[in-house]
Amino acid sequence: MTVRKRRKSNWYIYLITFILTAILAAMGLSLIWDSIFVPKGEINRSGITSDLPDASNNITVLFMLSNEKAANPTRYMIVSYQPAEEAVICIPIRADLRGQVGYNQKTLDEFYSEGGIQSVLYAIEGAVGVKCDRYVKLDRESFVSMADAIGKVNINCAYDVINPDGSILFDTGVHSMNGNDLYVYLNYDNSSYGEDYQSQVGGSTAVSIVNRNLRGLAATVIQSYFTKLINTADTDLTLEDYTKRQQAFLFTSTESNNPGQYYIPYGDTADGMFVLSDSSKTTILERLGIGE
Repeated sequence: MTVRKRRKSNWYIYLITFILTAILAAMGLSLIWDSIFVPKGEINRSGITSDLPDASNNITVLFMLSNEKAANPTRYMIVSYQPAEEAVICIPIRADLRGQVGYNQKTLDEFYSEGGIQSVLYAIEGAVGVKCDRYVKLDRESFVSMADAIGKVNINCAYDVINPDGSILFDTGVHSMNGNDLYVYLNYDNSSYGEDYQSQVGGSTAVSIVNRNLRGLAATVIQSYFTKLINTADTDLTLEDYTKRQQAFLFTSTESNNPGQYYIPYGDTADGMFVLSDSSKTTILERLGIGE
């Protein structure tokens, strides 16, 4: 008589397989759920968290804008980054500001003609009391390239921007400007609208870029903008300046609510130079947290 051997049950193999399959399915469902339903900014796509920054992340940069690389700047702006205060303070500086280096007093434009960027940095420190940590000089080509990279900027024109032939380039109201439009707008001769109007144009434009175009960015995008700035502008900014502050930049972009602010310096005109008033200088130093 033939004896049939009873086959051993492999139930435990099926159980293990079922458990592993369930785990993998749960992981996949979780990833799909996060990508669809979790609000932007809550997913850490770069491994960098939005930790609260401190004053060690502060940096003050002098931005300059010219038509060509070798040309004198027509626009100056001090930008103070204060992430712990959730603030990016933008202070337009007139090219005819009376700068001071020692006993030597002349306009920023004259200081630039004689000694370049370094002379301007010294002149601003002497006149305003602000020592800029870094500088960035953009010509038309590099400015347009950077502006187009970050996307169109919404600008509210308080007055008509008129061409030399009398035609209207930008009428009063809100315009979505690309890099070239923005460059033309910033360099438009609008002195007829008042001495401070040009500064207001620069300040409001900078604030719009900070509060709208640089809002809610991933760390990889912020780094790409910073790298592009280093590669296209005349600047002493380095990649190390970014890596030291990468978590602070991410925090500002994703967590800070409208950090961009601007302040227009005031004073008098004497001997063809704009002389900053003592009270305005005090306000600038207070806004930048200097001497507190």
